[in-house]
Amino acid sequence: MNLEKSFRIALATKGMTKKDLAIQMKCTAVYITQITKGGSMSVSKLQDVCDELGYKVWEFIKLGEV
Repeated sequence: MNLEKSFRIALATKGMTKKDLAIQMKCTAVYITQITKGGSMSVSKLQDVCDELGYKVWEFIKLGEV
């Protein structure tokens, strides 16, 4: 599972930046960068990210496996 790749593909597909996602999720861009670089992330936070990006969790994870 490569969440960094999943983030990169999902953000590019949606035409968003990490900063855009941070604004939508009401957190800092630094936090988004940390979790995209392999930092720890709870399942509920992963669900929140997927909801914001319009993916089901399994779809988001699969993006990193292509």
